[in-house]
Amino acid sequence: MRPLTRSVLALAVAAAFTTFTPDASAAGKKGPADTGLHGKITAVDKDAKTITVAGKTLQIDDTTVITNAGKRAKLEDLKPGTDATVSTFKLGEKLTAVSIKTGVVAAVAPAVKKKK
Repeated sequence: MRPLTRSVLALAVAAAFTTFTPDASAAGKKGPADTGLHGKITAVDKDAKTITVAGKTLQIDDTTVITNAGKRAKLEDLKPGTDATVSTFKLGEKLTAVSIKTGVVAAVAPAVKKKK
């Protein structure tokens, strides 16, 4: 009875390992890619919900977070000629803006306490 229990247990472990291990063929498939851009906004199309930064046209959707100097902004607030840092998400050929940051955000460094 004991050898049978060991065989069943070994078979169960092997089946679980096979089920929960990623398929080797999936390694070659391309998934979504995260990229980023920095440059001047050269075009804003409010009707198509797109902007162009550094020569790339980016889709804006309802989840895109737009900020100006650290404060929430809208697509209508973006103007050509403005410097922007954009976090993007590319799936296939579609490049979507995840976040768009414009303006200067003042970073306040905490005071450094010296050890005595």
